[in-house]
Amino acid sequence: MASAKPSGCDHANAFIGPLDFLGRHDLIWEVPPARWLEGIPLANGDIGALMWGDGSPLRFTLDKYDAWECREKSFGDETYQDLRRMIEEGRNKEAEELLYVYRIYAEGPHPTRLPMPRFEIDFVRPFIWESGRLRLADATVDITGSMDGDPVRLQALVHANANALLIHLDGAAAKEARLRVGWDHLSDDAKEKLRDWDYPEPVVTAEADSGTWYLETPAGYEVAVAWARTFLDDGRGCLIRLALQSTADAPEPLEAAKRLSRVRTNFDGACGEHRAWWHAYWKRSHLTIPDTRLEALYYAEMYKLGCSSRPGKMPITLQGLWTLDGDLPPWSGEYGLDMNVQQAYWPIYTGNRLELGEPLYRVFSACIPRWREQCRQFFGFDGLWSGCCMGPGGERLFGYSGIELWPGNAAWLAHHYWLHYLYSQDEDFLVDQALPFIELAFLAYANLLESDEDGVLHVPLSTSPEWGEGSVDAFCRDPNCDLALIRFLARAIVQAYQTLGRQGPIGERANEVLDKLTDYMRDDNRLLVSAGTPLSHSHRHHSHLMAIHPLGTLTLDGSEGERDLIRRSLHDIRKKGTGEWTGWSYPWMSLIASRAGLGNMAWQMLDVYANGYITPNTFHINGDPRIFGLSLFEYEPMTLEAGFGAAAAIMEMLIQSYNGCIRLFPSIPDRWHYAHFAGLRAEGAFVVSARLAADEVLFVRVRSEAGKICRLKNPFQGGPAELVRVAPGFEQAVEKPPRLAGEVLEFETETGAEYLVYAEGRRPAANEMEPQPFPAEERFVNFYGKKRFSRF
Repeated sequence: MASAKPSGCDHANAFIGPLDFLGRHDLIWEVPPARWLEGIPLANGDIGALMWGDGSPLRFTLDKYDAWECREKSFGDETYQDLRRMIEEGRNKEAEELLYVYRIYAEGPHPTRLPMPRFEIDFVRPFIWESGRLRLADATVDITGSMDGDPVRLQALVHANANALLIHLDGAAAKEARLRVGWDHLSDDAKEKLRDWDYPEPVVTAEADSGTWYLETPAGYEVAVAWARTFLDDGRGCLIRLALQSTADAPEPLEAAKRLSRVRTNFDGACGEHRAWWHAYWKRSHLTIPDTRLEALYYAEMYKLGCSSRPGKMPITLQGLWTLDGDLPPWSGEYGLDMNVQQAYWPIYTGNRLELGEPLYRVFSACIPRWREQCRQFFGFDGLWSGCCMGPGGERLFGYSGIELWPGNAAWLAHHYWLHYLYSQDEDFLVDQALPFIELAFLAYANLLESDEDGVLHVPLSTSPEWGEGSVDAFCRDPNCDLALIRFLARAIVQAYQTLGRQGPIGERANEVLDKLTDYMRDDNRLLVSAGTPLSHSHRHHSHLMAIHPLGTLTLDGSEGERDLIRRSLHDIRKKGTGEWTGWSYPWMSLIASRAGLGNMAWQMLDVYANGYITPNTFHINGDPRIFGLSLFEYEPMTLEAGFGAAAAIMEMLIQSYNGCIRLFPSIPDRWHYAHFAGLRAEGAFVVSARLAADEVLFVRVRSEAGKICRLKNPFQGGPAELVRVAPGFEQAVEKPPRLAGEVLEFETETGAEYLVYAEGRRPAANEMEPQPFPAEERFVNFYGKKRFSRF
């Protein structure tokens, strides 16, 4: 039996190592989270629990990634050529009728995340909340309070390696608390819709110290919750173990959940195994910057990332494992391939957590047969066409016609396959997964292109995601997003074929397309949305700037004309303003500004995002409901992708790698004179650490995982540098280290070896390379979490 005092996850033992400063970024709730949107998030990549309420009751909104309604509506026999003829002939009314099929959300059953039940703890007597703390290092919650002067302590975790929520309750509340699990909190609209879709009522059993909840959907999917309370030796403490199982876990989920809920374990022992997973996760990389609030946001987002994506599980949906409490989720909690999925996974590459992308590639590669058939059916040729909004098997969920009919959704997804190869240099992945996906995405575009009288290739009819809100007027010629995607796909194929020593017709076609594709659409040397269509007003989706980020087909490495095009395009964005942006627009624009070398703008985008577009627990809420005057959107639907984009944007200011070159501190704001990071990943499978002090780079450490040539943009004010191979302890004694010089420092590496680079004659001392978190700004310590008085 467990001891009465559950010390296994106490903060004093929470983390030993380079990230022991995580405690200053723990989220603290000085008052209870009264709303679901302000709750305490826990998850393990398969199940989630969002903790909220004041003890009358304390609620855990449960979630599971495979809980889906997957029935879908056919989208008819209309084709791309039908739509094109109607638009070319001015038959807009007919075109509108055709597009109606793709309007937001089909009648009848359609793919959507399913709401899961709540688990509730009612303390019976009035509970006085003292403090709640989400310990990032351990992924545990610790709540203290009292009832009639008697102390109460609650600790909780969603186990990293088992689909179980563990709650240790100490004090008088352990015996008195009433426990229940149910679905009766659903809104009337949700209940009516589920009844119309032939959903039965869940089967619920309840006893004083155990209970179950079971649902079988019309499609045969089963999901079950079972919980059991066991008392500790002292008679005051108890352990509550709640299990969540589905047909994805066991043939009989209810029996499996019962067995798992009855596992005899103590909180200390479970916490040890759970904590080991999280400590290994945190040790992969870290950073520290002279902006305590953004540093805190970074770690909160990386925590949620570790909660939201795990190998062997499902990819991140709009709300991850914290689907809306009490209702069907906004936008059906879907997979959205016109930005949401892509932005959600941006941090895994530089953040050195490549394994978190495994669900992305496995789940969407399984959709290739469906997407090839859809391409043949709608476009009439081979390639990949996914549509945009979908369920876990590619099931169609119709959103704006302009994004559903866009040919670029799968092509943008292909970029992540390519990033995984660039950052891992895994040629098996390139051959088996990345290249087949990229080739098919390229074929769709190559087959769509048409030549003009001069032999120049054009996209005859497409759209720019979310531009025109799905109207017929949104369909256009040569959208810049398509031109950028085509260039990326063709260049990736050419590079892959060169790497593999491969030849073939697809490679030849890629070269031909690169040679003949029309240039980017521009006016006054600024990027347009499409041919003849400027960015006429503020708009949330930066698709016309995809060439800058994320695709990197237009960079500062190019000609003076290309650099001017980037500058003028960003000037145009500033001129149009942010009035029609949503929250996720800001991290993306920060990344674009970073690629343009605009550090102050990159920082400002994130600062504004952190002010206006998140709740106290850091959930992104899309709109500006508190009216900071940032946007015309005043709603607050929660989606996760923007927060993950913000984490990626913070790293982008510290390190960038593209075009075969690593750049250090390339876009930090003027106010940052110090920064440090360790274990961040660069293209070429290099793991990099570096320190900036008083505006000077003290050192760079590079670990080579693939033995490639390392090219590093000279970070030492252009002066010469010295190179030392690092031994297991510290650098080897070298009387005269090799000298590097030039605008780009280039050196050969060996697989598994590590190298130290520093300004000539200025070798850093060992202690200068140790993690040294910057002194925190006191007002930003433990900044997030619900406070008695608003902090932002």
